Amino acid sequence: MNVRAIDFVAIHVADMKRSLAFYGDVLGIVIPPDDAGHPMHHMWAELDTHPVTLALVHDPAHAGKGCGAALAVADVAAAVAEVRAAGHPVVMEPFETPVCFMASIADPDGNILYLHQRKDGTAG
Repeated sequence: MNVRAIDFVAIHVADMKRSLAFYGDVLGIVIPPDDAGHPMHHMWAELDTHPVTLALVHDPAHAGKGCGAALAVADVAAAVAEVRAAGHPVVMEPFETPVCFMASIADPDGNILYLHQRKDGTAG
């Protein structure tokens, strides 16, 4: 596997509305619009903190227990196969969104890492 870049850093939050208010009102980060009721907005919000995106992920089980980095790879399915073959856990199987393919794995200490492949081929 060849990690090309970090695409985003994910912060797991227990309450998305409360977290969006904190990051927007307190820290002054521009919060993107709800995309006309985009079904993922209550679970996932990407904040433009150029050059690396900050993603808020509604994940109460992991809230307050650290952040996860999204590692850009050329092929998520192949990367997951490599991780699994090396005996490490796959937390979330590969799935597709309108803009990417993604899966999550755990490092030896249980930290969440995302394996991420943008459909447009960009990284970082």
